Amino acid sequence: MALTDPVHAMRYGLHGAHAATCDQAISLPPRLLNQVRSHFYYVDHCPVDGRRIHLNAAGEPLALKAAVQVGAELASLPAPLEADAPGYSAQATVATHGWEDLETLLGASHGRLWRAPSVDECWARVLSLALEAIPPQSQVVSTALASSDETTAIALHARRRALSTTTVPVNPLTGRLETLDYARCVIPETRVATLVHTCPVTGMRQDVAGIASAIRRVAPACFILVLGAHHAGHGPLDVALWEVDAYVVGSEALFCRPRQGFAWLSRRLCLAMRDAPPSGLMPPHRDEAPAALASITEWVAYLDWLGGHFSTAIPRRPRLVAASDAIRAHERALMHCLLHGVDDGMPTTGATITTTTTTPPLSRCGLQGHPRVRVIGAPHARWRDGTLAFNVRGIEAWEVVQWLAATGISAQLLHSPEAERLLAPFGYKAATRLSLSHYNSEEEIAACLQALEPLLGRPPRAKG
Repeated sequence: MALTDPVHAMRYGLHGAHAATCDQAISLPPRLLNQVRSHFYYVDHCPVDGRRIHLNAAGEPLALKAAVQVGAELASLPAPLEADAPGYSAQATVATHGWEDLETLLGASHGRLWRAPSVDECWARVLSLALEAIPPQSQVVSTALASSDETTAIALHARRRALSTTTVPVNPLTGRLETLDYARCVIPETRVATLVHTCPVTGMRQDVAGIASAIRRVAPACFILVLGAHHAGHGPLDVALWEVDAYVVGSEALFCRPRQGFAWLSRRLCLAMRDAPPSGLMPPHRDEAPAALASITEWVAYLDWLGGHFSTAIPRRPRLVAASDAIRAHERALMHCLLHGVDDGMPTTGATITTTTTTPPLSRCGLQGHPRVRVIGAPHARWRDGTLAFNVRGIEAWEVVQWLAATGISAQLLHSPEAERLLAPFGYKAATRLSLSHYNSEEEIAACLQALEPLLGRPPRAKG
């Protein structure tokens, strides 16, 4: 099986280190970007509809080729029914390496890893574990970004165990959960606080370390649970630095297949189990889920290859962080273009816009600069994890999505009951979501803006 370090060295051979990245908007070099794109399936075309630009990474994440191929390779092997079979030992080794690689990726220096069939089930089980571990009369802090399933689960536990609850609001101007709002909600009796690392609607990333620190100052015994499903593939992960008690991710967010939910639990939360494993969470076993864990190994190997272009560090972890920093910097550069336009060398000052009677081309002013477009959340790319949602005055969101689809651009309509609930703080019932990843290019962003230009030039539809 192609699972050894020599094979990884051939597949992801390092080509020397380049300048290190920082937390800025810096695009990947064109040659490296082409290599990145070659590692994913269907980057520039759909197997059903033909050529298209994929700007729906949050709704339909693409797959890393190596992750799919290693799963197929494992599935083709004879199924070992006995522990002394050679295939059993080989697959157990694959699973063991997968758990170790996931631990390295998360930056976990203590605690334990668990898994569940999906990220939603994994999060539900972790939440239930924490709620059962706290004493009655405790307070639970949730957020306005919590799913309806999470809200229901907390309400049921609160009624059964006499828990008090409070909700941290989302800031309608920034689209984020603010540290000060958490500080206002937390009291010394707070024992569980949940946090969504990245908002699935606005793409705005929360300050996990800052929020955790604010909670600890008031309620040091609080279990802090973080859902990282929409962040894991967009930036560095460091659960030890953040000082949280649980972090949940899904394999699909890491471009892996098959889908699987993974949870890291701190030593404190593990001790709260009282030697009884949480229902629905499976501990690391050498003979279970080798395909899902092998795909994690492939994702880590891919990050190792990418990070080798930006770091010459010998330990693996710094190269993974360097790769994640490069991914964030590239996505920030693309998001800046989407918000503020593609730089074509011509000045686009405010004075130029105000002294003319016509709106500047969308490719130059970006979505944020167009008078008919309202981008939900902050008007910059600093805290965005590759995602934004917007509304066009006088045009329904479904019309925008259909228009983009007709021009070969994949976007997503936010109009489900769950999406409506998350959009409510911003005053909308529906929106168009564009979500990109590090395999996208500036040319694709420019093409998206150009495709929207004729639609935004139409007169607004009269109400009634």
